[in-house]
Amino acid sequence: MKTTGTIGYTRYIIWAYAAFWAVVLVFGGAAAMLFESPPAVMNAVSVLGSWTPTIVLLVMLKKLRPGSSVADFYRNAFKARPSVPLFAAIAVMAFGALAAAALVASLVEGTRPLAPFVMPSSIVGALALTAMQGPSGEESGWRGYLRPELEGRFGFLKGNLILGLVWAFWHAPLWFLASGFSGARLVLFIAANVVVLSSLTLIMAALMRRCDNILVAFWVHFFFNLSLRVIEGGVVFFAALSAVYVALAIAVLAVMRKDWAPGA
Repeated sequence: MKTTGTIGYTRYIIWAYAAFWAVVLVFGGAAAMLFESPPAVMNAVSVLGSWTPTIVLLVMLKKLRPGSSVADFYRNAFKARPSVPLFAAIAVMAFGALAAAALVASLVEGTRPLAPFVMPSSIVGALALTAMQGPSGEESGWRGYLRPELEGRFGFLKGNLILGLVWAFWHAPLWFLASGFSGARLVLFIAANVVVLSSLTLIMAALMRRCDNILVAFWVHFFFNLSLRVIEGGVVFFAALSAVYVALAIAVLAVMRKDWAPGA
């Protein structure tokens, strides 16, 4: 497989950032000013923004992977046979992490453990929007293209830690425009996001060493996002969630060490 190396993935990162930030700042800003931010319009902007990593990848693919077609890329991305037990474990991990973080936050804040949990008005709508807003639009770029590029250049751990930071800071406009936090609480929220997304990146990468199918990344991303739709947590919750995901990442890496360790 031919690649364009450091220049190629660096350009990809720059354009993925530029495209997403432009959608959020330009289209999101226009929607807020012209349409007074109705949910349907903002959801459409969110979906468009989440698809920018894939759109940029498809536009740049011939330069990033000379001699490779879109069909070749996706044939390779879906080459491994999906594992039903693995996919079931991912769902359990996501909601287990959510419950653990909610419990810790309730103990710190002195509230009822189930107090922050909410039920979406439409389960089908929540499932569809969750799938379209992040997992289906982002993972071709982050885990399908950029993960093997960075792993090949820096190794498994360093490569995926870099990818985690790239993925985390790609979300930066949303931290300031959509989080609702400010001051010290915003700083803590940003730190928690960076830790959680870096931990998720390591979890995805380790699981994809066991089953090299982009659906694994989609599934992890989907259930993480879905879990956050059923809770209205504050900054303490997100701090607790970051600690839980660090522990979960360490556990997954330890269990699957033979798959990701050097020489595997």
